[in-house]
Amino acid sequence: MRQLNWRFDHGKPVIIATLLFLVTVIVYLESDLFTADEAVAFGTLFLALITAITVYNTQRQTEYMRKEVEFMRRPRLSLHHETIDGGAGHLVFENTGQVPIEATIRLSLAPVRDTGSDDPILDDEIPYEDLPDSIKVYKGGAGDWRKHTEFLEPGQKKKYIIGMLGHEIAARDDGYELEEFHWLRVDGELTSNLYEGDTRQLQRLYHYSIEDSDVIFSSYSFSEAQSR
Repeated sequence: MRQLNWRFDHGKPVIIATLLFLVTVIVYLESDLFTADEAVAFGTLFLALITAITVYNTQRQTEYMRKEVEFMRRPRLSLHHETIDGGAGHLVFENTGQVPIEATIRLSLAPVRDTGSDDPILDDEIPYEDLPDSIKVYKGGAGDWRKHTEFLEPGQKKKYIIGMLGHEIAARDDGYELEEFHWLRVDGELTSNLYEGDTRQLQRLYHYSIEDSDVIFSSYSFSEAQSR
C-alpha cells in the first residue's frame, strides 16, 4: 500500500505537465496568442519537463525498492527456549531472516537474588568486554561462550540443552542451585554473508529457573529487570 501511494503522489506532476501541454495546444489552435514556433518551443519545454519528472520518479522508486530489499534481507536471529517432553528443553538459536548469517554469541549468567539494579549484567550500556569474568559462561562443560560462533542458513536452528547452564552454576561453586532464578544475558553480533559490512549488534536478557526438569523461561528488557 505504501508503494502504491508513493507512485500516486509522485505521478501528479506528470499529469499537471501533460494537462498544461494540452492546454497550450488548444490555445494555439483556438486563438492567436502565440505563433507556431512558440507553440513548438512550449511543446519541447513540456516534453523535457515530463521526461525529467519521469526520470526522477524512476530513480526514487528504484531507491525505495533497494531499501525495501535491504530491510527484508537484514540479518535476524531468534533466541528462545523450546520445551521437550521429559526434559528441560533447549536454548534455541534460529535464523529467522532471508540470508545466511554468522552469529557471534556470548553468554553471561548471574543469580537474581544476588543482583542489584546497578549490576553490570543488567546494564545494556556496559559492553560484554567490560562485564566481570565471574559471570561469563565458560566453565563446567557448558562450553566457552566468551566468543561462540554459529553459521546458520535461513530457517536453520541450532539447539543446546539448557541444562548446560546448570553445569556452569555447579562449576562456579558459589552455593546457588538450579532452582534459583538467574539472569541470562546474551551479547552478540549478526553478520550477513551476502552483504559485506552488514553487521547488527544483539543484546537480550532472560529470566529463568530449572526445577525437576520444568523450566521457567521469559524475556525481559534491561529496564524491566532494573526495576524489579
